[in-house]
Amino acid sequence: MTAPTPDDLHDTLVKILVSAATAEETRWREAVGEVEKLSRAFNIKSNRAIHPAGVAGELAMMEQAVEIVRAEHPYVCTGQ
Repeated sequence: MTAPTPDDLHDTLVKILVSAATAEETRWREAVGEVEKLSRAFNIKSNRAIHPAGVAGELAMMEQAVEIVRAEHPYVCTGQ
């Protein structure tokens, strides 16, 4: 299994959120925010940080989506 890039992970989160909620894709792209690749020195269970922005309900949905994706893809890689 190949780790996704930060952009791939962002796209996956947006797809999950669009399918689960009524908000438009553009809104979710903005709300998910940047997916940043970090050094494993920060956290051995994951090497990414996600910087979401939104209201409480959106943040809760994004947190659930992140947990779903984390189970399958705990790490991100740099683009090839």
